[in-house]
Amino acid sequence: MKKEITKTAFVYLKQNDKILLLQEDGRFIRGLWSFPGGHLEPGESFVEGATREVLEESGYQIKIVKEIYHNIIPRIEYSGNPAEGLIEVVIFQGEITGGQMQIDNEALDLKWFDKTSALALPHRFKFLKELIQNS
Repeated sequence: MKKEITKTAFVYLKQNDKILLLQEDGRFIRGLWSFPGGHLEPGESFVEGATREVLEESGYQIKIVKEIYHNIIPRIEYSGNPAEGLIEVVIFQGEITGGQMQIDNEALDLKWFDKTSALALPHRFKFLKELIQNS
């Protein structure tokens, strides 16, 4: 039996030397920080899902610049949920093209951080620190 892989997409947004991060409100990840993003809808491409999720979670319209991370990770690493399963995570670098910042009701907070402050936060994913450090 083939394991189903859940597809997700996130977007790294940087503007005026600041990085946009969202504070999660999920059951197992409450209080951790990540890039805006989430699960793809059926039939959605990674780019379509990333663009939609950023608009829903931040209020910003974006364009995708390039893919900066792509991996398949265990569900527990993705959400802290000990249930079995695999998650395909794609992270893009994006640029804001419109809209205005508006926090999603499923998040605790949404803020712009300088690199030093962003690196000091508790991150949802282990690999976020490296992505932020190398940006």
